[in-house]
Amino acid sequence: MSHKPLQVLIIGAGTGGLCLAQGLKKDGVAVRVFERDRTPISALQGYRLSINETGSRALRDCLPEAVFAKLTANAAQPSVAVTFFDHRLSRLLAIDLPHHDRRDIEAERPVNRKTLRHILLEGLDSVVSFDKKFVGFGPASGGAIEAHFEDGSTAVGDVIVGADGAGSRVRSLLLPEARREDLGIVGIAGKLALTAQVRAMVPTAILRGPTLVLGPRGSFMFCSSVRYDDLATDDGAPNDKELAGDRENYVMWGLSARREKFSLAVDGEANSGEQLKQAAEELTGDWHPTLRRMVQTTAASEITMFSVKTSIPVAPWKTCNVTLLGDALHNMPPFRGIGANAALWDAAALRKAFSAVDRGEDELLVALAAYERAMINHGFDAVRATLKNTSRFHAEGWIERSLTKSVFRVADLVAPLRNAFAGRH
Repeated sequence: MSHKPLQVLIIGAGTGGLCLAQGLKKDGVAVRVFERDRTPISALQGYRLSINETGSRALRDCLPEAVFAKLTANAAQPSVAVTFFDHRLSRLLAIDLPHHDRRDIEAERPVNRKTLRHILLEGLDSVVSFDKKFVGFGPASGGAIEAHFEDGSTAVGDVIVGADGAGSRVRSLLLPEARREDLGIVGIAGKLALTAQVRAMVPTAILRGPTLVLGPRGSFMFCSSVRYDDLATDDGAPNDKELAGDRENYVMWGLSARREKFSLAVDGEANSGEQLKQAAEELTGDWHPTLRRMVQTTAASEITMFSVKTSIPVAPWKTCNVTLLGDALHNMPPFRGIGANAALWDAAALRKAFSAVDRGEDELLVALAAYERAMINHGFDAVRATLKNTSRFHAEGWIERSLTKSVFRVADLVAPLRNAFAGRH
């Protein structure tokens, strides 16, 4: 039986949207991507993403082999441990990660956001359009769907995928009842170039991988390094001069607590870098001197803030030819580092569904309904797991925080418990 080739329109050139586009292009499915950013490097927020095994497998499935190899070779040095401390730098728990080779699919690897987008755009020049702000959609002839953009242009396809992030315009039109909740937690983040002086100053654990600090009175700090030391001796690393410019060695830290714990203006976004730095210094005033020096040494221009929000779970909706991916539906707090990986899981699943439709093996709405059910379950399971960490790390009660620290200390001494934690973090 003959069938019409599928035309997919993706709104948003983030990690999930570009991974999906790569997979569809590899399968020969017609796809176009529309991104509101004016250029590939404008408006990128944050310093790095952590790609875990789930994300790596999705990328390997969707990307051409050469592009995935390029991503693997240009990611930062894989982490070798995850370590928990209290605010006095007394060790609570250290988990060694078994996969240290950047070529291992199971390796936890930090990736520069600019590097990731640069590589995910490879081969998509004719597919991705920048400076296209999506404003709405409507029906088109023959059961198609039409996307509308702020500049007055339109695009027609068989299906629209909202991959446009936590503030998704597609979601607001498709599911106006879907809500996000402000958790009342604020994060202040900073970045330090990894100079010889900084290497000597920071705890060794931070150079080995993600380092989590349980502070007093509901405060929490996350630290991690991004390093390319091993590329200097890795003969397999490609000599990509353009990407080499993104290989900045640095340490990043993020300090979070309930909004009222910080001496910030009511509208936190209005605070300058200097005000944010002062607020972070005040909150860490009785912390270990090394952690305080990290904050004090950070330039105000490298300090930003964010409000912690989460999506509220939704039930499956009546499937149509508009769907969602990643943060556009299941946006989550950053306290487990799995948001991007959940989006990549979605991209790999949706790629399989669309490719089956394009081959005539499935009907579009049937395939989308199955994808949406699986995506909702997987995505909101990740949200719930992240919310547990958010609550645990920001608990203000002395008993609850003491219990958490005790559990970590016991796990640090008992190998089976430590291995159980290794599978969850």
